[in-house]
Amino acid sequence: MLIEAMVSILLLMLGILGIAGLTAKSMALSGQAQYRTEAGMYAEQIIQLVSLNVDRSSPAALAQSLKAFEHQADGTERCSYSGTGISESSELGKVLKAARGDPTNHVLGLPGAVESGQQVVVNTDGNLNQVTVRLCWQGPDDAAKRIYEIQAFVH
Repeated sequence: MLIEAMVSILLLMLGILGIAGLTAKSMALSGQAQYRTEAGMYAEQIIQLVSLNVDRSSPAALAQSLKAFEHQADGTERCSYSGTGISESSELGKVLKAARGDPTNHVLGLPGAVESGQQVVVNTDGNLNQVTVRLCWQGPDDAAKRIYEIQAFVH
């Protein structure tokens, strides 16, 4: 009878440890989902800023005004972009800065996000007017950088 009680206690403890492990894993996945959601909100805000602030008077004017929004458009290596950046005083620059975190304005941003991990690329070939936004970050438990990419067409 004593052995049966010890075995049942052991099984109960294994069940409790399993539930604790699942809870910890679900918390980690919940944090990752939060960062993906935040990255999506920043990227969508960038697309909206571009779309609302272009000159649509002619196709050439649209293409030229879209090019003004490019940020770190060079570099094909994942999350290591280079090139001309946007001024942090512009509306787009403020959103990119917020995505990196802005302690002066109490904005947390994405963890581990840096300017070289943010890119806005514009493709106007053949009046395509495609805008691609890439935001990279690395959470505290992430082994590698994560990337959020969104593409939109502005006409």
